[in-house]
Amino acid sequence: MFGLVLFVTENMITSFGVAKPHKKHKYKKISKVSISDNFKDIYHYIETRYANELEVTRKKLIKSIIICLILFIIGFLLFLVLKANLKIHTKKGAVILAIPFIPLLIYYNYKYKKYNDIYIKNYKDKIIRNFVKYINHNLNYHQYAGKNLLSYYLDAKFDDNKFNKFVTDDYIDGYNENGTSIQMCNIALENVNNKGEFLNMVYEGIFSATKLNSYLTDEIRIQTHEYGFNNNYNRVKMDSTDFEKYFDVYCNSKILAMEILTHDIMEELLYFYNTYKIKFEIVLKNNNIYIRFNTGVMFEPNILKKSNDMKTLWIYYNVLKFVATVTIKINKLLKDVQI
Repeated sequence: MFGLVLFVTENMITSFGVAKPHKKHKYKKISKVSISDNFKDIYHYIETRYANELEVTRKKLIKSIIICLILFIIGFLLFLVLKANLKIHTKKGAVILAIPFIPLLIYYNYKYKKYNDIYIKNYKDKIIRNFVKYINHNLNYHQYAGKNLLSYYLDAKFDDNKFNKFVTDDYIDGYNENGTSIQMCNIALENVNNKGEFLNMVYEGIFSATKLNSYLTDEIRIQTHEYGFNNNYNRVKMDSTDFEKYFDVYCNSKILAMEILTHDIMEELLYFYNTYKIKFEIVLKNNNIYIRFNTGVMFEPNILKKSNDMKTLWIYYNVLKFVATVTIKINKLLKDVQI
């Protein structure tokens, strides 16, 4: 019973978007960015079509959380009174002490979970799905999919701690403007015990896999400095001092790395990193481009913000555009480079 009460409390806290500390400081420079006219058009469309309906559900959810908190406080006070007066240390006594929390558990299961599930489903189906489609009509959004990306993720050979569970959601697939395929989703790398119970989180962020028009004979790995030196690859020093301040490049062929990472490409990577302060890694391998963004969880609603919160959608927009832009530019470059 007490475990259930703790579970309920933790879920309510998570709903407010404060359970994960990284959410508080991920995108500290967004407010300084000039929002594009294209994004404003998308935002206006989403706001006009879906915002009012979702706001009604969001307010119902907030109300249900407040009621849960009130029931928890009342239950906890009654628990303290019973514990002080009964002084029972038997199983029967433990059951009696749990009685004050029964109204909380009943309300949580029949009201809070109902509104929470409705809000999340509507947010994904109406805000995120249409947001993605409006950015590029060749992209499709699926709330639960993307398990096939595990093979791509393992192929990228990111420097991870060991994990035994690969969790995906918010899967986006389709084609870029130049016709190359793209797949992207939220990923969580976890460790669980033999019973499937959660032990710890290894990594949480966005992973994308897109196709190259040509097959690379050598692998190129680009990392921000925070990821540290990778001894399995030869580091290539680039001819941009600004780029060298933030990124490490590894490749067995210095010539290939120089041909792919032109000033235009390096400027694109620098602009994204300096603007949003999102750490990322890029691996160009065979005919694939793998990118993972250290964003923490994305595409999830925070009920303290409106469902059409401009700042949140602006981040989603730029991550999607960044993956597409980098892929398109590299593919265009490969047409002129003999690999």
